[in-house]
Amino acid sequence: MPTHSIMPGRHHAHDAPGPVPRTAHLHHERGASRATWAVPVAGAFVLGLYTVFLAHDNGWTQGMGWLLGLVAALVTGGLGHVLIRQRHTMITEVRAAAFGALFGISMGFLYSLTDVSVLRASGVGLSLGLAMGVVAYYVFYAHEH
Repeated sequence: MPTHSIMPGRHHAHDAPGPVPRTAHLHHERGASRATWAVPVAGAFVLGLYTVFLAHDNGWTQGMGWLLGLVAALVTGGLGHVLIRQRHTMITEVRAAAFGALFGISMGFLYSLTDVSVLRASGVGLSLGLAMGVVAYYVFYAHEH
């Protein structure tokens, strides 16, 4: 067992004492890259298709509905990917607020496609975002402590 190991049995690929270089890939990081792409892509796909459905159901033309769905999917997928990749650099409260904000903005946008007022769509987005932020904080805090 190396002299710098604090926990027996928890030794990974780095055998030398000192800091791990940024280019080194530790054992626990192998599956993380798949999740950083799969989760935002799946969420963006569902949000994009539901955007197209709501747009078509509320009078948008075929082409504009698909364009709106594509833009919504690209924006939320990109933001979700950045958020998931950077989640370990944020403290618990900021991470929960970021996940809540992304969810609230997405749901408020979807609700705005149903021909409601901007104030009502903003209120629904804000309340759903706050609820998601509280749930995310609980989940993150429970897993970290």
